[in-house]
Amino acid sequence: PVMLLSTEVERIQGSFHLPIWAWLVFGAATVFAISRLHGGAISIIDRYFNRALDELERELGSNLASAQATADIERLLVDEPFRRMRLSSAASFRREGSSFLRQGDGKGWNDGMVRTLREGDPLLEATAKGKPFSLSERAEAGLSLPSGLSRPVLGVPIVNPVRCFAVSLYGPHTSGTDLDTYERAMLGRLARQAAAMYAELEAENLRARVRFLERELQPNRDSEARDSGLDMP
Repeated sequence: PVMLLSTEVERIQGSFHLPIWAWLVFGAATVFAISRLHGGAISIIDRYFNRALDELERELGSNLASAQATADIERLLVDEPFRRMRLSSAASFRREGSSFLRQGDGKGWNDGMVRTLREGDPLLEATAKGKPFSLSERAEAGLSLPSGLSRPVLGVPIVNPVRCFAVSLYGPHTSGTDLDTYERAMLGRLARQAAAMYAELEAENLRARVRFLERELQPNRDSEARDSGLDMP
């Protein structure tokens, strides 16, 4: 459309006698409208060609909502995307105190590779933004990560507004192509849901602990109540 308009601009100017500023406004508005049309067309095409990815997101999201343990969450964030999206590597590091520990062996990782990420590591700096981030050579400095095709290219923090529970690292596709914008956004949405489930499981564990302690303390309370009754005149 821009090419066709450029060839017709002289004829259009001859038909409409407008000041130069009006033509500038018209040109800017036309380019803006065309760019929005282009963006909308790309979005429609993306949705059409990413139906399988949408279905994967719905499936993993449903399974996350019914997760009963942190191991279930990590499987859904690592094993399933690795297999279903045909990735070259995937691993999850869960927060343990001030560090992040790699859970399980990961996919495309081995025992000789880094198992602990510490808060001072450059790789974790971008987790503060709470969004998926591309990995740089600086972020990888000093860390033993998969190399070659399995080298992680994307980090996804598992965060809620309060804290970061974990961070997942993903390699490109086995074909060598990078993760596209749609795939990165999908993994980011799953990460937010996973963070909610991490928080829910932690809360449930605390509630179970409180119930256990209350049961342990109940005999002592009953004994104290009986003793108090005997001391009464």
